[in-house]
Amino acid sequence: MKRVLIVLVVLTTAFSARAQFFELGAGMAGTYLRGDVGAQTLLPTDFAGNISLRRQYNWHWGTRVSYTHGFLKADDAWSNKSVQQARDIAVRTEVGEFSGVVEFNYWPYATGSKFDKSFYLFAGLALTAYTPRGLYNDQWYDLRALGTEGQGTELSNTLMYNDLAIAVPMGIGYRHSISRDFSFAAEIGWRRYGTDFIDDTSGKYVDSEELGALRGLAAAHFANPGNVDYVQGLYRGTPETNDWSIFAGLTIFYNLSPRNERCDGF
Repeated sequence: MKRVLIVLVVLTTAFSARAQFFELGAGMAGTYLRGDVGAQTLLPTDFAGNISLRRQYNWHWGTRVSYTHGFLKADDAWSNKSVQQARDIAVRTEVGEFSGVVEFNYWPYATGSKFDKSFYLFAGLALTAYTPRGLYNDQWYDLRALGTEGQGTELSNTLMYNDLAIAVPMGIGYRHSISRDFSFAAEIGWRRYGTDFIDDTSGKYVDSEELGALRGLAAAHFANPGNVDYVQGLYRGTPETNDWSIFAGLTIFYNLSPRNERCDGF
């Protein structure tokens, strides 16, 4: 945790001891989870909101720290693969993410200047808190706490997975200044997580009846919602591949620096 925080601080001060200007932003994004559950499409399945503080150092380079909160959803019923349809896992994961990224404007850009638009690239690091949940009998359950793959029981040799994960956000965007103080950025970003449990699905099935005796009826249901014939060693997911997500949306920025204090170059 400490190392991640240090990296985020460094990202905001890496290029200069003196900022050119700061911008505060708020936005919305459609989200898509690419994991072990659901169809592998690029259509958004849920939404997230964000607030950002952006610092621009010169025409091309900037940094941004953000907090994003929202949901990632996946459902085997959306898949055209019979194996996934039979498995019948559905999950909605709440995520809260602190991130720091470096931005590079392809063209010279500054809000309120004659250089009022540019495509840009970004990449950085993030710390994501996530809580996969499932719906059973009109009630939402924390799937991690249930140990749907037998975590923390004698049915499996695995412990409960962590509810924090390091992520690597990266992507492309387009920004445009719409006045002296306001601008917008439309971007699509990919996140590669350091875990395969964003959708609570990674390892092997355990006997759902035995798990139910230990953790209750909800645990038994979510361990095998499709009532797949249980065979010891049968995998629910693909543990060798970590989860990804896509966030695509729009953010509105306001320039916080007083106009008379902004650098002459802008």
